[in-house]
Amino acid sequence: MKIYKHENYKEYKKAQIAKNELKLKHVWVKDHELVKISKKINHYVPDASFGICHGVRNAWEVKKLRHLLNIEVIGTDIAPSANDFDNTIQWDFHEIKDEWKNNVDFIYSNSFDHSYDPVLCLDVWMKCIKKGKGICFIHWMSTNANKIDAADCFAAPLKEYRKLFNKKYQVVEEFGGKGRVIFVIKHKEKV
Repeated sequence: MKIYKHENYKEYKKAQIAKNELKLKHVWVKDHELVKISKKINHYVPDASFGICHGVRNAWEVKKLRHLLNIEVIGTDIAPSANDFDNTIQWDFHEIKDEWKNNVDFIYSNSFDHSYDPVLCLDVWMKCIKKGKGICFIHWMSTNANKIDAADCFAAPLKEYRKLFNKKYQVVEEFGGKGRVIFVIKHKEKV
């Protein structure tokens, strides 16, 4: 596991905004992956009514999931450009809004590798997920397994991601292929 050490939060935010501006028109998640995610949401949370996508850059996944699920889905991005897209707010995904606590049916992100503190980030997201029924989808790509920089500041191999997620929570499923894996994470069930 590798984590880039920023001098301060200002440096982190500056790097994230610069990466956002550089790749604003780039869509990372594939259409068929979002179709599959929407089916998984319908399976795990058939009465879902609210979801969040973190680190959405141009909010494409927000638009697509809103269409596929016909429910309220919002996006967040740390860059000011978030305000230019419908249903998207400028927000650091390491922080939590009170109204999100235990009130979100699903979270999706392909930006977990942009976290300066992946344990904190995961805990914040899981505090939002409804206990007993909500799910979190986190995308991993093999090209992000070793390389870090100021923007892509967290990297780990697949098995270390899995270990991190299973430490406090439960990976209930993994799907994907060709160096792209989507983890489905829930709160651990009490035995």
